[in-house]
Amino acid sequence: MVSYYIQILGIIDKLNEWNEQLNGFASEHLDSVWVGTALLGGIILVSVWGIHTLNK
Repeated sequence: MVSYYIQILGIIDKLNEWNEQLNGFASEHLDSVWVGTALLGGIILVSVWGIHTLNK
């Protein structure tokens, strides 16, 4: 049981590290309205394509 606890702590540490990196990237690159609009449009296009593909 102790070994699982150590593994879980390692995973949590890695997730926190990734979260800090993602926050740093987002604060540098995603402050523009146009980038947010492009991301939203991309998500909508991928969603529509996925729904269309899965409904065949």
